[in-house]
Amino acid sequence: MDVFSFKGVKHPLVNRESAVLQVIEAFQASHLCDEQGFSKGQRPHVSIAPQIYGSGKSTFGQNFQTFVSMNKEFLLHYLGKMGLPGIAEGDNIGERSLDALLNETLYVVLNLLDVPDGNRFQTTLFEWITEEALSQFPNGADLLSQVLSCIGSPEEWFQKLLQVTKKRYLYLFIDEIEALEGDKFTMFKELMVTRRANRVQTVYCSFFGVLSSILRQPFVICVLAGRSDAVVTSQQDALTSPVILSFLRLDPFSEATVKYFIQNTTYDDEPILKVLFPSHPEGHDWFFKQVYDYTGGVPYYVVHVLNELGKRCESWNSFCDLSEDEMKEKIEKVAPNLVVTLSRMTPKSMIVFSSMLLASIFEFRIPKREILFGGLGSYPEYVLDIANHFGFYYVSCSRNEQDEASRTPFGFRNETFFKLVFPKIVLKHIQSRYWNIPPVRFVCSLFSSISRLDSPSSRGFKFEIIFTLILYVRWCFCSKLGELSIFRHSFVEHISIQSTKTIGSLKVDPIPNYVPAFSSTVSGIDSANEETYHINTWKPFFEKYLSKDGIFIPIRQNSNGPDVLIRVTDMKENSVLVIQDESSSEQTPMETETTKKRVYLIGIALKCFQLSTSGVGRSLIKSEVAKFLHPVASQLELQQNNLKAIQLIVSDKYTEEVSKQFRNNQNWLLNSGVYYEDNNNNIVYSSINSEIQPQNIREEWLWIPPHCQVVVCSTTSFRTFLGCKTSRDIESVFGDNAGWLEQLKPLSDLLSDSFVDLLRRIPFEESERNGGMMERRNTHPRMDMDVMQMEETRGESTISAPNSLQQVPFHPGREQTPMAAVNVGQSMLASTQSFVDFDWKKFLIESALIPEEYAGRYATLLHSVVGNNRSKVDEKLLRIIRVHEDHLFYILAALRVDEFVNKSQ
Repeated sequence: MDVFSFKGVKHPLVNRESAVLQVIEAFQASHLCDEQGFSKGQRPHVSIAPQIYGSGKSTFGQNFQTFVSMNKEFLLHYLGKMGLPGIAEGDNIGERSLDALLNETLYVVLNLLDVPDGNRFQTTLFEWITEEALSQFPNGADLLSQVLSCIGSPEEWFQKLLQVTKKRYLYLFIDEIEALEGDKFTMFKELMVTRRANRVQTVYCSFFGVLSSILRQPFVICVLAGRSDAVVTSQQDALTSPVILSFLRLDPFSEATVKYFIQNTTYDDEPILKVLFPSHPEGHDWFFKQVYDYTGGVPYYVVHVLNELGKRCESWNSFCDLSEDEMKEKIEKVAPNLVVTLSRMTPKSMIVFSSMLLASIFEFRIPKREILFGGLGSYPEYVLDIANHFGFYYVSCSRNEQDEASRTPFGFRNETFFKLVFPKIVLKHIQSRYWNIPPVRFVCSLFSSISRLDSPSSRGFKFEIIFTLILYVRWCFCSKLGELSIFRHSFVEHISIQSTKTIGSLKVDPIPNYVPAFSSTVSGIDSANEETYHINTWKPFFEKYLSKDGIFIPIRQNSNGPDVLIRVTDMKENSVLVIQDESSSEQTPMETETTKKRVYLIGIALKCFQLSTSGVGRSLIKSEVAKFLHPVASQLELQQNNLKAIQLIVSDKYTEEVSKQFRNNQNWLLNSGVYYEDNNNNIVYSSINSEIQPQNIREEWLWIPPHCQVVVCSTTSFRTFLGCKTSRDIESVFGDNAGWLEQLKPLSDLLSDSFVDLLRRIPFEESERNGGMMERRNTHPRMDMDVMQMEETRGESTISAPNSLQQVPFHPGREQTPMAAVNVGQSMLASTQSFVDFDWKKFLIESALIPEEYAGRYATLLHSVVGNNRSKVDEKLLRIIRVHEDHLFYILAALRVDEFVNKSQ
């Protein structure tokens, strides 16, 4: 077993059987032969690994010969069916092809960060390859002059190289190809000839032109590694390229592979499991799972975590033999020593990152064609570069879970779909920088708990998260719960939320909490890590998990209780949503004789996008009430604790017998009492204390305990809550055959709308024209006609969108090396409050990312209109002073974040 070192850790070389086969298949495709044995005029295929740092690209490329040796039996079987180019047909073609790979191949490894100085790139590359190849031979110095004498002709040079080394093939691995974008390569003038829209695209096009002169020679196996958004930017570029790029899949380790990896890793020559668990040197299954969950199986981070644990154990012997919970705490304290992320975090890039993180949680499957040529919206970058850019990895998979479960050992050749993977160890870095932004905070919080949730790809789970995201963002920016259509006319409609003073404070923000689920099949509590409560144990559950206000999500999809729980407190005489900030007397009013607290517990049952055509009927409503209201009422002593309970049922489809109850499209409210079905199938109400039973009753339908209420959300209120666009597009998120972009676009739009909520804080309002529906105010303010006329006399604006804004606004800083931790968005989050003259120009350039040629004019106008008072700047004012449409969002975002930071300090 080959062993590799990383600081104190020595770890095994994990087999990459699938990647070896992909390289060989690409090599074969470069030299397809006809029936007479003549090679067809094919563009050479290049295997390219564009994954983010830490995927194992360099390890694979540098050790390709070792991987071939590790997979002899498998390759012998494969090559026996179709030999390698240049190997004659006949007996033992498999053995002869395998021998050629192992013994007749010249292995050369280059790193473009170390490119030698020169004037002409082709000459420099040929010389570099020659020197590296011949350095492996004792008489290499003598052979060098012979080969270099033919360097003027690619064909003669290559044949001479193979001749003097007595080899049949050249294996060429070129690492760090993104170094082409650096200043060092400007010394090669032929790479700078303008062929594309910008210099970066030009240098790649020229590089592949030079490389193809080598790859067309018989016979070269080529693998490239490095990430860049300019390698392929469109399908047209790919069609006209001198080479064909074959995406090389290097999946993160599976949980089983992580276990094998750890079992064969040593720290200071001692098995690391013996170092960590002296009493259990065989390790624990929960430990392997913890490392896998925290690192996402990314090779670099697996090694990093093991190395950090080894160092800490070396320093403090008490660290050894920790329990499951103690070890989990220690693992999650390991910080990433490498973060490849944005050089600047704009609102648009936050939306893209959050969308892709949700796509990762939902396990969206990405077709290979969309990986190489599909951008996000109008952005030209291919999907994997966007993923790289934010720190995502990707794993190959089947189209759906059913196919994946029935894969054969050779199934990977037919797999053309991928899923995104994001290491939780990196999430800490993201959270620390963007925790003040509610939509980002929500998704990060969800992702932190995702390993405890079941069926992440199920429709029910997807909608539960989308619903809770909308609820959470709207919650942050509404003043009363009644502004949310799903709560209209309920007990909690009047409850005020003092949200503007809580944004930015972790203690008082209603971030969703993940709590155990309820089950009807267990008694008491299950295990410490997978708690499950019986339906009859609401009291201990309430005391343990619902002692503070907030939003709560049960962790299991098969919960025998609500899908979402909400606890809110109404302070009479001072209606403020109390979210238990004990350090702030301002946020937690003292209870006096005139201030009486009343707690509301809301259980939400989500029955959306997953039912048959009939929809939610009376029987399902009755069933949900039995799972929540009845046990809550019987166990929590509602009246004594001044507690009220609400059962909220939300669906996109109801039966006719329920739909007719939505008068004027409003929610159907059922208060405490007994509800019967009469002989005409109508609902008849009777109070609980009534001794007279209504006439013509067929049977009792529903009993609602005192201090309880059932709210059945109308489809109109539901659509209003979601928003018009989300209502239209959300079905595609659940589509069984939907493409990656078709699924991702609604999530991106949803998060974009959430950021608009964040920026504008425009609450829902009731419109008398639509029978009580709440609608969004017009987000494009109508300017005063006098102002419009004054502006029109100045002539049409000649400002056009800058080129930088026509591209995706989240390119990595080219001057940074991919291995450097980037200080993201600090200028955007920096406080700018000052009593001296506010530097509008600096703020616009550094925080709002406005180009300097625009920032100067905007700054002059803003200073003359509002002076230092940033609170007066809104969208209407920016439009009046003729701020370009593409700049509005950035300026408003920077102002809003600046406001949040100042309030949280």
